[in-house]
Amino acid sequence: MKNIMHWALLLAFVFLAANCGAAREQIRTQSLTEREGVFQEVTTVDEPPPGFADVVVRASLKTHLSGEGALLECKNSPHGGPFYHFTLNIDGQAVTWKVPGLRENLPVVKDRHSQDEGDGMKYGLEKRIRLRAGTHRIFFDVPEENYAKTVTVNLQDGKSSTLEFQPTYPRYKWGHPAFRLGFLGFNALFNNTSSN
Repeated sequence: MKNIMHWALLLAFVFLAANCGAAREQIRTQSLTEREGVFQEVTTVDEPPPGFADVVVRASLKTHLSGEGALLECKNSPHGGPFYHFTLNIDGQAVTWKVPGLRENLPVVKDRHSQDEGDGMKYGLEKRIRLRAGTHRIFFDVPEENYAKTVTVNLQDGKSSTLEFQPTYPRYKWGHPAFRLGFLGFNALFNNTSSN
């Protein structure tokens, strides 16, 4: 029986390691630009010209402060560090932003919990992207978390849309803020509608 448990644990470890390697390879590949001219970042809020559309990409992630992590966390963990990288790849054109963290301490409100309550480091991204109207495949990743998500959106000619990547964290346990327990992934909302 002991032997079976050892083999089961070994197989589980190999499976997890293989999946992490596959995700890491996908993130590395999608971080490279294969095409140019698919999109451009714009800083004005003017309406897009005919044939084009804008999409405002928003993402945020909160971590514990540096040095406050779990026992198994390595010393060079990015959690609580000065920045995180967020990568976006639209139809083969990629860009990576180095997003600075801001210390955030949201108070705990009695009987009302927020996943961001407590003291931590918050990394927030908001970029306006202009591209041709139509259907586009958007790959979003956070390399430090070894996490990626792909969504397909249909952008209307001359319109502005929003694509928001909202973080998900484990449920509350014993009063701890959810972000302190780790990061699970992102829910994608396109114009306030789930794109999962």
